[in-house]
Amino acid sequence: MIPDYFTFIRFHDKRMQLMVSLIVLLVFGFYWKNSTFSITANDSGLIGGILALLLFNFIYELQAYWAYSWGVGRVDVNDFGGQRFSTIAIFLSRPEIVSLFSFGIFWIIVKGCLTLLSGAYSLVSLLILSLCYILLIIRFLRRIYIRQMLVSISCSPRFKSMSQYVAYSLFFIIMLNILSVIPLKYQPAFSLEQGFTSPQLIIAMWILCMIVQAINQFFSLSSKRYIFLGRVFLKEIDLLFSQSVPWPTMYAKSMISRMVLLLIVELFWIILVSVLLHVFNVIFNFEGYFILCFLPCIGYHFLHLYWRWHSDFLMACDMYLRFDECQKRGG
Repeated sequence: MIPDYFTFIRFHDKRMQLMVSLIVLLVFGFYWKNSTFSITANDSGLIGGILALLLFNFIYELQAYWAYSWGVGRVDVNDFGGQRFSTIAIFLSRPEIVSLFSFGIFWIIVKGCLTLLSGAYSLVSLLILSLCYILLIIRFLRRIYIRQMLVSISCSPRFKSMSQYVAYSLFFIIMLNILSVIPLKYQPAFSLEQGFTSPQLIIAMWILCMIVQAINQFFSLSSKRYIFLGRVFLKEIDLLFSQSVPWPTMYAKSMISRMVLLLIVELFWIILVSVLLHVFNVIFNFEGYFILCFLPCIGYHFLHLYWRWHSDFLMACDMYLRFDECQKRGG
């Protein structure tokens, strides 16, 4: 028997709330550590931006997940059918618009907590209010996305290729990376006043880039096969979405070999960038210097996501074809 929405959601929410809480705490902990465990009201914009980007990542694949759950019969959501939304309502419920609006809400929460409270009370209040807001938004949008899913299916694919899909996701990952490392520019090891060719700055930036890359890869461990299956059900992607992997020679190497090569390439790249900036006397701020140094990791992470998600997509295609065949036999 297929469980109804309200029965299924009690089980789903327990796991979802735990996952959201852990990710928010982990990312906030990284920012707090980068700020040398000292956060003030001046950090409201950065923290608000980080929380808004996290919210975007939580809701970006929400409709696809529920399309998968409904499509394979994990949950009965037919009670939500019959209600159509205006074009304006659909536009305002888009993840990008919701996240942009939520940035202002997060800024108010962070600013208020850090201004009106002090010490640990401000941080605890900030986290509790932010988590409550994120969970409320997810619960609210979930119903909207389910109704949209039942009354409208994409007429044409939203993403034409895996490259487009990966590039779009990677853009928001890099934005989150930049906002998270900005506080490091106030630490002596990352001071640009010592000169771009300073060994201390080069080594510190090399270590930072590799740590950020490791964190990015950690957060990419979860499989997307169910998300891709949901997008196939929604017709946002087709079965020709990803036909091959880029740079198959590198893909064939082990993860350890690829990471060792990335370590070497990243170090020589940072040295080259630093020398060129010094020779041409280019003025750069910390954020720009970090992005330049991080380019090899960005390129590798694009490939890493493509390789992982290509495998997940092939599994989703196999599941879809099997499910379609079962439906035909059952019919």
